[in-house]
Amino acid sequence: MPAVRGRPLHTRSLTIVISRKSDTLWHARGDVIDLRKHGFVPMIDDIQPSGVIHMMSIELDFDPESLCIEQIAVDQPFVAIEASEASGGECCRDPASRLQALCGDQMDTGFSKRLASQFGGALGCSHLLTLFQLMASTLPRVVELETTRALREKTSPPLGKPFFRRSVFVDGHEQSDETIDVAIQLADSHSRPIRPGGRPTERLELSHEVKAFVAIDRKRFKIQNLDARERQRGHATLGRADWVPHTDRVAELVGAPLIPGMAGRIFRLLGDEASLRPLRDLLLQLAPGFIQITAALMDEYFEKRESTRSAESPDSSNDKPASKPAVASFGGNANSCYMWREDGRAIKAWASDTTDSNPN
Repeated sequence: MPAVRGRPLHTRSLTIVISRKSDTLWHARGDVIDLRKHGFVPMIDDIQPSGVIHMMSIELDFDPESLCIEQIAVDQPFVAIEASEASGGECCRDPASRLQALCGDQMDTGFSKRLASQFGGALGCSHLLTLFQLMASTLPRVVELETTRALREKTSPPLGKPFFRRSVFVDGHEQSDETIDVAIQLADSHSRPIRPGGRPTERLELSHEVKAFVAIDRKRFKIQNLDARERQRGHATLGRADWVPHTDRVAELVGAPLIPGMAGRIFRLLGDEASLRPLRDLLLQLAPGFIQITAALMDEYFEKRESTRSAESPDSSNDKPASKPAVASFGGNANSCYMWREDGRAIKAWASDTTDSNPN
């Protein structure tokens, strides 16, 4: 598999941790963190520099037998837009309460569509939506894995002790003026209660890894190259499990645009086959992760704006922004989230050219 090359731009991390809360309830916590490694983005009334730009979590209590959600808690320590006079008092945290309407719902095959209907687009937050969708795909798989293990070994994890973790990382690098390299990695770790006197590695029930390398045409936002592979290990096969290539399986995505329609193409290609769900879940993180990566490319916009001013008049002090950059269109389309709904303060400020802010 090729290695990513070039200047680090951005890392998105998504983590889901599962534990038993009681004899009848399990607890899941999901976290999404966006770490910008280059540049800055002008916002409505501030500058968003490199560093942590999003940090959000969702906690669920759910019944593992019915997959019914009993309780939802949301926390958003870092958001893109805080309440201010410029935002009209609105904030990225405002729509989070809408998720409470999903208490009592079941995370079945139709849940993702109901979630999108309740919290997608102008109704919600794209970062929380992406995290919740990953959780909704992960939890049924965890229930299946742990139920099978518990029945086989006649043991249950101690209450409150995590027994499953899923981690997804999306890392973007500026390889050249033409190409952005993106590495995506998914790791599922499933553990068992350790027997007295047992070695720590015996606690490993399953390590399931999926990795992909993607080269993206930064001008057309199309996939130039895509390699993927997968490996599963247990404590007895840690040193001898082979990687299984999936590059041919996903070759159909090469040449396709990232946005719009990437999720639909992935579902049509991989379907809902259980053995392919980790690969599907990995690839579904490419488009939302790449949106965040593009925000670290705003230097190109600033350079274009400067050249436009110089061409108009070398001595001009005109501070009118250049045309809206492609990276802004990716994240700031009308109704892409609550803060960027078409009747909101943020998108009106952008449309009137009073700011060159970008929502990523």
